[in-house]
Amino acid sequence: MFPLHFELLQSFTRMPIPNYSARKYYSEQKEFFAAAAREFELHPYWADTELSEQPELRNQLHERVKSMLRQLRSDKRRDDYRVEKDRCAMYGFLSANSIPFPPLLGEWHDREKLLADLRSGAAIAEAKDWPIFLKACHLTQHSSSGTKSIVSKKAFETSLDGIVGFVDSKWDFRSNDRDREWEKEGDEITSVLKPSFVLQSPMVQPTDPKLAWGVPNGLRVAVGLVEVRVEVLWGKAYLGHLDATYFYRRDRVTEDYTGFLGGILHQPPPVGPNGAWVQDEGYMDCAFEIAEKLAQAAHIEYIRVDIFLERGNPKGCMINEISLTSGYPYYGHGEFIANMWRNSLKDKSFKVLKTDTPVYELKS
Repeated sequence: MFPLHFELLQSFTRMPIPNYSARKYYSEQKEFFAAAAREFELHPYWADTELSEQPELRNQLHERVKSMLRQLRSDKRRDDYRVEKDRCAMYGFLSANSIPFPPLLGEWHDREKLLADLRSGAAIAEAKDWPIFLKACHLTQHSSSGTKSIVSKKAFETSLDGIVGFVDSKWDFRSNDRDREWEKEGDEITSVLKPSFVLQSPMVQPTDPKLAWGVPNGLRVAVGLVEVRVEVLWGKAYLGHLDATYFYRRDRVTEDYTGFLGGILHQPPPVGPNGAWVQDEGYMDCAFEIAEKLAQAAHIEYIRVDIFLERGNPKGCMINEISLTSGYPYYGHGEFIANMWRNSLKDKSFKVLKTDTPVYELKS
């Protein structure tokens, strides 16, 4: 749960204070990503995105959503955005491209069948690890609250009426991407998604107490699970971040935005022991690898990939979800991510993939 003052804190991260570390990193990486773009085959669906005249990442993301709506309204009715906005399509894409994610216990596109399987217990027949997660595929925005966790078999049995009520309430619910620049266009493209649900197993963590995550001082991870988010441009990881405060760059420099110096003044010190292990022990290597594999399989020029880590197994990372319209704070990195994205869109140095296959049906 976010504290009530979380949005206020986020507003401070967006203060117009220059981040010289981010600027220097961008300058150093600019030619590397330009070269990556020249070799990249962009799916024609993503090639429709226009350039924003405004500097921030959110402005460029707004242009992406406008492109999605244009293509949905076109004669071809392209809905390739389902690779993220429809969880069921996303999991199908991940499976087809051999990209690891916590396994599904079932998928339902019929309300009555889902309700019947829940009431009979058939839906959880294969569940071995708990908690499990009931997810509305058509509700991916955080504001839609489209996920319900079920902590145990006993909890499932004692709260069955509430679980059934959750399905009934969310089946006809449609996303409202409030507080986003692209709310109007985004709500229109998600309004046509067909309701569906999945039941998903958890990302299992070791039971050895020596490998327990715990809650290190200064780290807001409090559910026994660590998730990093990787920003990928032109098929290459630009940086990863943990808990929206620790940043890990591809040049192996780390940045700590937990305190006043980094979070407010945008002059980040290196990440300390609470978060340095993510890179020092090789976890970011795995995260960068599968994030790049996903972006290359989707032939997409910019994407945020959210990845679960398995403590004690640096190579055991798995995809949680992806974002085509990230709303995370970047402490001054956002404008440089947008620039790296726009540079090659502007000069059209990329190649265009010759295909009519929807992105969510691509197979590498």
